[in-house]
Amino acid sequence: MVIAYLRVGTSNKELLEEQKEEIKRYASDHDMNVDKWVTDVIVGKGKEDERNLAMVLDRMQKGDSLVLFDISRLGRTLSEVMEAMSRCMEKGIQIYSIKDRYILDNTLDLPVMGDVFKLVAEIEHNLMSTRTKEALDHRKKTGGALGRPKGSAAKQSFLDMNKEEVISMLERGDTVIEICKRFNVSRNTYYMFKRNYGL
Repeated sequence: MVIAYLRVGTSNKELLEEQKEEIKRYASDHDMNVDKWVTDVIVGKGKEDERNLAMVLDRMQKGDSLVLFDISRLGRTLSEVMEAMSRCMEKGIQIYSIKDRYILDNTLDLPVMGDVFKLVAEIEHNLMSTRTKEALDHRKKTGGALGRPKGSAAKQSFLDMNKEEVISMLERGDTVIEICKRFNVSRNTYYMFKRNYGL
């Protein structure tokens, strides 16, 4: 089975169409028949297991092929890309990445390649973890504040502009969660707003 995978960061129809046309051209030039088209539109930080790609990879079997515009379609970070590639290699799924001309097929030792990709993903994860810990230690030593700032000024002013609506939601008996979700603010920002207005 040949699966064509399309992915964009937002609902960008032009980029989606560009990916589709490139895959069609590649499939035609290489006598491939695409059995299924899978599309993901990622808004914000979509986790790998929330995407259609994860479900598709679960169902794919040894000898199946995954065709994509470029290898970065597999994830937002090197770690995500390597994890997806590792899964493909372990299952014997062939990857054809058109733009960067990667062909990971049965001419390679796929299980060994899968182990290599998994190792690279682990190394990247460990490096990121180490850098984060070092940065936090440095901030502690230099007296810097840790964590997110409590209620940013922009979010506060947004609540200020919508004060009447917030008050009407409170009078209606809406919960804190509903109000925070409506205005896309944290609880800290909401409580600071209430304190400022004595609500």
